Amino acid sequence: MAEIAELQQRYLTALRQSDEQAAAAVVGEAQRAGLAPEAIYYAIFAPSMVTIGELWERNELSVAEEHLATAITERLIGRLSPLFERPADRPPPGTALVGCVAGEQHALGATMLADLLRAHGWRVLALGADVPTHDWTRLAQRFNVALVAISASLDQHVATVREVIAALRAALPEVCILVGGNAFRSNAELWRSVGADLYHPDARVAVELATAQVAHRRQDACAGGPTL
Repeated sequence: MAEIAELQQRYLTALRQSDEQAAAAVVGEAQRAGLAPEAIYYAIFAPSMVTIGELWERNELSVAEEHLATAITERLIGRLSPLFERPADRPPPGTALVGCVAGEQHALGATMLADLLRAHGWRVLALGADVPTHDWTRLAQRFNVALVAISASLDQHVATVREVIAALRAALPEVCILVGGNAFRSNAELWRSVGADLYHPDARVAVELATAQVAHRRQDACAGGPTL
């Protein structure tokens, strides 16, 4: 098998050339070589799309070219997403609500995170892009979620993230809140200032941290309960 770094570079090249057939061929090659869908997400899709975003920010890609790259990756994620199944040999950690704040149209990262959570046993409610602020709390209460993952890629949406978190804290003080997206990459402490519990630029680590924190909170709640 070609080295993963080589596959990632070939995938990025295909995106820059708006060549969906070539991009799909890279993914197919990775699958035939035994690369797990999770690894394709974090080693090929994620770094390639980060670079695409950086190229767009430097005006080296047009809006249309960035949209094409995103659409290609979204379709390929659609092929891999059914392969992420909840493990049958362990109880689910709980229900997770995943989506993007109001006004945020870039849902690719949230979509990948939802699949990674599912692979770790979570029941996932994937809301997609542009979720109205009031709906976060309403749905979190309705489904008694243990984890809320909120994505924002643009700085202009950070204030909305803060509003969503404040509303969630008021309604569900014990819920674990994870934030992600490019808006949080350049400021190491921004996630704390908006009131989140967790942030990590690597989605794999973020999922592991969130799963562990929810488990610890449940253990603490049980330990602090009445004894018989």
